[in-house]
Amino acid sequence: MRRPLLVLSAAFAAGATGGGALGAADAWRLLVLAGAALVLAPFARRGWATPALAAGALALGTAAAATEALGHRTMSLGAWVGGPDAAWPVRVSGVAARDAVAEAGRSVLVLDVEAVDTHAWRRAVRGRARIEVGGGAPRPLVVQGDRVRLWASLRPLTGPAGPGLPDPEARALQSGLHAVGYGKSGLLVAVEPRASALARARRWARGRLEAVVVPGPEQGVVKAMVLGERAALDEATLEAFRAAGTYHVLALSGAQVALVAVLVVWGLRRLRVPALAQALGVCAALGAYAGLVGGDVPVVRAAVMAMVVAAGRCLDLDADAGNLLGLAALILMVDRPSATGDVSFQLSFVATLGIVLLTPPLARALPRLPWRLELALATSVAAQAALAPFLVCHFHRLPLAALVLNLVAAPLAAATLLAGAAAAVAPTTLDLAARLGDAAWVAAHALLRSAQWASWAPAADLRLPAPGLAALAAHAAGVVALAQGRVPGAALALAGAALLSVAGGPVADGRLHVTTLDVGQGDALVVRTPAGRAHVVDVGGIRPPFDAGERIVAPALWSWGVRRLETVVVTHAHPDHAGGLAAVLRAFPARDAWEGKAPARDAGYEAQRRALVASGARRRAVSRGVAAEWDGVRVEVLGPRGGSPPWRTRNDDSVVLRLSLGEVALLLTGDVEQAGEGGMGAVRADAVKVAHHGSRSSSAPAFVASTGARAVVISAGARNPFGHPHPEVLERWRRSGALVLRTDRDGAVTFSTDGRRLWVRTQRGGREVRLR
Repeated sequence: MRRPLLVLSAAFAAGATGGGALGAADAWRLLVLAGAALVLAPFARRGWATPALAAGALALGTAAAATEALGHRTMSLGAWVGGPDAAWPVRVSGVAARDAVAEAGRSVLVLDVEAVDTHAWRRAVRGRARIEVGGGAPRPLVVQGDRVRLWASLRPLTGPAGPGLPDPEARALQSGLHAVGYGKSGLLVAVEPRASALARARRWARGRLEAVVVPGPEQGVVKAMVLGERAALDEATLEAFRAAGTYHVLALSGAQVALVAVLVVWGLRRLRVPALAQALGVCAALGAYAGLVGGDVPVVRAAVMAMVVAAGRCLDLDADAGNLLGLAALILMVDRPSATGDVSFQLSFVATLGIVLLTPPLARALPRLPWRLELALATSVAAQAALAPFLVCHFHRLPLAALVLNLVAAPLAAATLLAGAAAAVAPTTLDLAARLGDAAWVAAHALLRSAQWASWAPAADLRLPAPGLAALAAHAAGVVALAQGRVPGAALALAGAALLSVAGGPVADGRLHVTTLDVGQGDALVVRTPAGRAHVVDVGGIRPPFDAGERIVAPALWSWGVRRLETVVVTHAHPDHAGGLAAVLRAFPARDAWEGKAPARDAGYEAQRRALVASGARRRAVSRGVAAEWDGVRVEVLGPRGGSPPWRTRNDDSVVLRLSLGEVALLLTGDVEQAGEGGMGAVRADAVKVAHHGSRSSSAPAFVASTGARAVVISAGARNPFGHPHPEVLERWRRSGALVLRTDRDGAVTFSTDGRRLWVRTQRGGREVRLR
């Protein structure tokens, strides 16, 4: 094999990707099989050694992933946090796994928990918890390695469950977390300094950068590039870099590692240190640097590769870059097999592999340009060609602007890094640090401006649904052919990229599907007609930096192959129903928009109006009596009543829809309250989206009885402060004979009908029930 470590790492990764669901017995069997395959591989006949090694690596990766998942699930904190004691505030004791960061006005601590206690009892538990600390008190200064004690309420780690979203258990495993929690105030946090020298150095460097670089997005960019800290970057800045396709410059990687290696080698050579000592010094320096900046995947990958290169040169070995990359991947995956599901892991290695394999043939195909620009262009194209399917699958975007903007971003990123690093260590005398800080700000400002250029040409940032297997296979075949230097390879790669941008699309299965998405404390429903076209009823809310439209609704639509919306229905202008509207309309052009009554004065409605006007959708105010047909589905508007507009948005002004296909009817009630329910009279429906998140102000007994519903779904946030859904409402619907489902427990809930039969499917647990 030309690159055996690359082949073995790919086989290990394939096994690790699907091994987390296996049990202990299966893991042991696979370990035995892996050992046998690896031992027998050298004795296999010619041509069979490679498959034997790959099979052994595949089994080993699967076993390693199963072992890691079992270890994560059996940690005592995960078991304790689901019990009754965790519902009350407890004193949590542990060691800081990371430096505390500020997010949305709160301080976020990640602790390796050792014990929980109250004044009456104490439990020794083990596991990792992410705890948000609120209140107006000063933020606790916590550095990785410090011992921390604080009062907090802990709960199991959950997350939204819906189409297009990663599995919550997989997210927990990748993050290493077993619980999340909340502490009321920084005054309840006690810190015992125990941080290592590296952690204290990182805090010192952070303080220096904050002192010499002007506050703002530029300071966040400098801190991200020098120290790997992206917490200071606001969502607008991050989105600008994503749209430009230059988000990778914010991650510590090869540039920073190369700078450290070059400086160390230069210094050791000036001191006439022997080659072996130089290699050991470079390895020690790179290990310390990776620890200093937090040990993220890109910087560890680059550090491992640089260490191997240094050791190889000391031993007069000529290491292949592909083999080095495979070795780095194997080291990281053996340490943490779940890293294969981590997006940053995938992007880091795939981009580097694309540069290593594709840059030489691309550079040879391009004409010679001044300043060797053809090499820079080939590198940019190589990285984007390799990353394209991952960007489309994970982020549903193909940033074409990156092909050009990377040429600008690379030198600006280098300038930001050099000036920022120098500012962090420069002496304060003669204003040198301040001048370097200003230079870093200027470079970071130019880098940020280059990323914002992409917003001037929205067509350069394609938003796409997930491609099918045929498109992915065509693209992969083109990339492989191009890497091998075949002439048709470039054309095949371009064809594959084109397929990525046009493949996928909605599926028409002749059924009506209505999905209530898990957007927390809010409403968002997607209606897919028998012809496969999509309509949206409400879009969830925004709790900075979380936008349900961008994070929940859009991924669901992309997972179904949706490219455009036929109708957007905003039941009313409350932020938990309309907050995500702008994000959804940016990604999906809509033909029509239905609204209820326009309030005379309401900030939420003004934001809704601006988003709809900017989208170009045809706006229509609807009220009782309006009817339409969506691909054979009869749509009736049952509320609100017509009349003069209210002063402010009210729940009873919600647009209420009844969807009918054949003999089956579904009722979508918005936030209508009991007065609005009574005004509609008797409304029969086989399934109901319960009004106002299951509030006591809705679901009157007469209304519940009149529907005759077989199943209902309540959209409410887990542990929301309003007590939704109310126990009386839950009991009322259960007594009526309806199956009661909840997004906070069941995840997204989908009702499907062919006009005669009715099914319901839940995202969490994946159960499907036929109702009629």
